[in-house]
Amino acid sequence: MKVTIKEIAKRSGVSRSTVSRVISNHPNVDEETRQKVKKVMEELNYRPSRLAQGLVKGKINVVGLIIGDIRNPFYSELTRAIEDILNAEGYMVVLCDSDYNPQKEELYLRTAEELGFAGVIMTSAMETKELLQTLQSLSCPVVLLNRYLRAFETDVVSFDNYNGGYIAAEHLIKLGHRRIAILAGPNNSTSSKDRLRGYSDALRDYGLEYKEEEVTYGDLRWATGYEFGLHLLRRQERPTAVFAGNDLMALGIIQAYLDNGLKVPDDLSVVGFDDIPAAYMGAVKLTTVRQPQYEMGVEAAKLMLERIKGIPHAPKRIIFDAKLVIRESTKPII
Repeated sequence: MKVTIKEIAKRSGVSRSTVSRVISNHPNVDEETRQKVKKVMEELNYRPSRLAQGLVKGKINVVGLIIGDIRNPFYSELTRAIEDILNAEGYMVVLCDSDYNPQKEELYLRTAEELGFAGVIMTSAMETKELLQTLQSLSCPVVLLNRYLRAFETDVVSFDNYNGGYIAAEHLIKLGHRRIAILAGPNNSTSSKDRLRGYSDALRDYGLEYKEEEVTYGDLRWATGYEFGLHLLRRQERPTAVFAGNDLMALGIIQAYLDNGLKVPDDLSVVGFDDIPAAYMGAVKLTTVRQPQYEMGVEAAKLMLERIKGIPHAPKRIIFDAKLVIRESTKPII
């Protein structure tokens, strides 16, 4: 049978309002009474409803985490880190998969506001007018992770995506490659745009032609990389190297070549982005730009806690440095 506040009050010899104040840790209760009520609660194995407490306050101890694709291993370490930090402070994390769909992102944000979430961490924010309007209407704090929005001032934990794109292209150029294809991420994602900008600047800095019309945009999924790999094989003049906007697409490209009897890196050098576990566990270990996913998640969670606790400061922007991890999928062109 469920233990009620009324029963605890009766056994403690105090009023129900006093029990409620003890549960909510209200200061207006003397220490002797507080300990007496807590002892009865322990004897009855009573666990207060955090949801109910939150609803009384207008906020619940829940933080929404909006990610782009739950199937993408990149989000695993981010999620683990955010849960580790927030759980330790008494907050639950609700995971929301947006499928990189701005409409779903808007729906999750409105739902978080209606339910009284303590805050929202977003990893998949797309630059649309409607999403910006929704974000600007929220009363709860928002932390952007691996994304930033030019028209929305808030705390951001990100990665030097520009330099990541630059060093990826530079690596291929220094290996002698001149025909370098690119499969970029979504063109409404700030991180994808920055990676593409770094790639294009590297080409120009080394005297190579950059043609915007030759850029292919993908949805960051393995199947898209595989289809792009098949597309490259059908081209009359094939590239000798490719830079993919994330590891999943890079691994898809590699598999398309392997399935058609070609070799990586002998027939195609491939560079990815993220350094997910699959990058170093496959038949061809992937050269990629590493993002410190767990560390980024930790910083995002810390910023969220600062906002929830009302610690005043101007919007912070924490940027992690890019690092190229060279493995087996790239080689000098002969």
